[in-house]
Amino acid sequence: MALTKKTIVDKAEIVKIQEHYSIQVRERNQILEDGKEISSSFYRYVLQPNHDFSSITDPMVKAQFQAVMTDQVKANYQAFKEAKKAEMNPE
Repeated sequence: MALTKKTIVDKAEIVKIQEHYSIQVRERNQILEDGKEISSSFYRYVLQPNHDFSSITDPMVKAQFQAVMTDQVKANYQAFKEAKKAEMNPE
């Protein structure tokens, strides 16, 4: 009886928010006994345009990030953040 743990990215969704994008990632953590799944759980996280590209380990997610997060999208995200900050802290 051999137990192993396997983590796979089973979903990555690109979501448009006004003029920028986010990538929502879901990882499936599997516990396998002799190659058969006996338990699983999910872990989710969101990648914003300002995320550190070098820290992305999954090649599919990395390719999606490169394709979607252009300089224009990053600039739009920064403008979005500044507008939200101004909205929260009116002078």
